[in-house]
Amino acid sequence: MFAKMITGLAAGLVLAGAGGAAWAVDYSAASAPELSAAAIAAVEAEDADKLLAIMQEMQSRSMYFFEGDEALCRREPPKVGLLAKPGFNFGTARTAYETFNMSQRLEEQTCTCPQAARSFEEFSVEFLGVMPEDISETEMAKLREYNIANKNDVYRAYRTFRNDSCRDAP
Repeated sequence: MFAKMITGLAAGLVLAGAGGAAWAVDYSAASAPELSAAAIAAVEAEDADKLLAIMQEMQSRSMYFFEGDEALCRREPPKVGLLAKPGFNFGTARTAYETFNMSQRLEEQTCTCPQAARSFEEFSVEFLGVMPEDISETEMAKLREYNIANKNDVYRAYRTFRNDSCRDAP
């Protein structure tokens, strides 16, 4: 219901051509939970101008508007080929995938969850040059080397970035 109301109000703003800075409130100092609460209040009050300002701030922080967007944050490697066999291959692939995506988020300085950056299939083709079902021991060795070289530093830097910049942003 919340998503439908936001969509309706946002569409109304676009159609009505709402603009101007006279009504704009600076939400840049608000925390993520404060922005979410303010968005809910603006929807309930049917205050389209306030909602637009809040949504623009949420967009600038790469925060999600709708719960369905969070499904991207739970993406994992498919259990196919070598990744489906017993052992540590799936965990190794998942760690490399997460580390690679976290590294990108650090470069971009965005709070959007790492897995929203790309699917595992895209990562596999970009980083390894093969589809997930075609990953062999050669590619697994590359993933292990990548994890050893990068995981701890990237996780530490990403955790610091999230704590300092994103607060409770999704």
